Amino acid sequence: MKKQPPLRGFEELFASEEPSSCSEDLRNFPNLSRDTLTRNAKFFGLAGEYFVDSILFRFGHHTSGLAEMLPVDRMVYCSNNVLRLQVKTACRPRNGYFHFNLKKGYHGSPSGVRNYEPGDFDLVALVALSENVVKFTADRHQSHRIALSEIEKLRARPCASFEHAVADLGLLDASAATNTLGGQR
Repeated sequence: MKKQPPLRGFEELFASEEPSSCSEDLRNFPNLSRDTLTRNAKFFGLAGEYFVDSILFRFGHHTSGLAEMLPVDRMVYCSNNVLRLQVKTACRPRNGYFHFNLKKGYHGSPSGVRNYEPGDFDLVALVALSENVVKFTADRHQSHRIALSEIEKLRARPCASFEHAVADLGLLDASAATNTLGGQR
């Protein structure tokens, strides 16, 4: 068996005896300072993407992740269709709602924050991370929100909004989705 020689500089990364300050900072999620939320935004975004994968996998829809520089986060394989899925994650509510802005990029990047192009994605997954719920939509408005009053319904039927969003794209008969999902939207 061949042995991979260590790459110079990586030894220091793994030799630290101190626990990671990142994990210490995050133990009280979602009760974190705005600075801590901002500093760890990429981790929370990734957690949201994995949570969406978990929901879709449990209901028989396979996903695959894509490179970060693309305008879409996941491909979803559903009923002989491949859908482009954009995932947006909010960590905690503000004024009774989880708020989501459909913009790509991030502050501090060379290209900044900008609008998505019309063909960048098919569906959006809105993740309320502290509540462990996701709401799917085909609506392309730049601003979305999930009311705290919606949380129980989303938790009870985690894939219902996905089926309705797919129906809104015309890929599933809306009446079939309503019958399959017990009429919940």
